[in-house]
Amino acid sequence: MATLRLVRDESAEEAPAPRRGGWLVVRGVRRTLRRFRDGWRTLPRESWLRWLGVAALGLALCCALMLGIAKLGMWLAPRGMQETDARLLRWIADELPRSFSNAIWAETPGNGVFLIPVILAAAAFMAWAGRPLQALTLLAGFFLIDVMVLLGWHTWDRPRPHLIAGGLASPGFHSFPSGHISQVVVSYGLFVYLWARATRSRSERAVAVLLLLALVAVVGLARLRLGAHWPSDIVAGALIGAAWLASVIAALRAAEARGGR
Repeated sequence: MATLRLVRDESAEEAPAPRRGGWLVVRGVRRTLRRFRDGWRTLPRESWLRWLGVAALGLALCCALMLGIAKLGMWLAPRGMQETDARLLRWIADELPRSFSNAIWAETPGNGVFLIPVILAAAAFMAWAGRPLQALTLLAGFFLIDVMVLLGWHTWDRPRPHLIAGGLASPGFHSFPSGHISQVVVSYGLFVYLWARATRSRSERAVAVLLLLALVAVVGLARLRLGAHWPSDIVAGALIGAAWLASVIAALRAAEARGGR
């Protein structure tokens, strides 16, 4: 009987654990949200309040800046800016060595279909690493830039260009500013900021900044080669993206100065 009981005990220990039901992706999302919640609860109250206050102030200032840029564009358009935009766009279409089909691939890093999974994955990694403020900054940086872009579209109902391929790549909504470029500046700008402050090498920081500038240039030229935007749309998108990038970085730094992470 003792031998039989021993065999039964060993077989019970070797039995595999029962599998949990449900989708693996759903369980992963739940665990990530729990990690974010647990990390958030450890933050000092003053820290996340400071993040919220600085981010809210930055959002208001960026919206005011976007309104001012849109009004300025509306004033400049009939005073020569529209003709200059058209000439530059035709020159890019004629002289840029990149073909129309290659431009479609080149604009991919600025496309929301590509960027959204990247941002969500990076935010999830930050949550698992116990850095809820960085996760929140990545999400706010990417998704809240749309508030400023939509404000610009609502302020100035600027038509998309139809000078290249009959406007084949021009979406059916407003043109000013470029949402692609603003998202590229904010999203990859945050990655570069976190990268640059994690290294002590000045040369590595310089490389990171140059990569960001190159990426903005590639996506911007691709959008122009497709005829999806006027050149001034690209400039406005870069300006408002840089302003919002500075705002969320300032919010993160202010929160971290109060013990957040």
